[in-house]
Amino acid sequence: MRHVLCVVGVAVAALAPRASAAQEPDTAVATSAAITAGRAIYHGAGTCATCHGANLEGAVGPALTAHSWKDAKGGSYAAILDVVTKGVHGTAMPPRAGGISDAEARQVAAYVWAVSQSKTKP
Repeated sequence: MRHVLCVVGVAVAALAPRASAAQEPDTAVATSAAITAGRAIYHGAGTCATCHGANLEGAVGPALTAHSWKDAKGGSYAAILDVVTKGVHGTAMPPRAGGISDAEARQVAAYVWAVSQSKTKP
């Protein structure tokens, strides 16, 4: 969006603020490298597969494949990342399971989002 302000015959252009990282579209953060790294963390250090299953089919925790999301409203990357980083109060879902870093949480979220959107296989 571009606004132009004319002051005494001089045009001054003001650009709308850039979108923050949290507003990036899902496809921008779910790169092939992020998805691959997220898959490894999901099945390893993140301990996600223990509760959500090797194929994200659900077990102790809910399925993470395409479904009506209860805690990650709408199933967006941002909503999934919020659950991965903050956990879900009153459930067995801890914040950053397995002690993963914020960067690793972003990768896990990219992987879960990509699987749930049928963009990659578990």
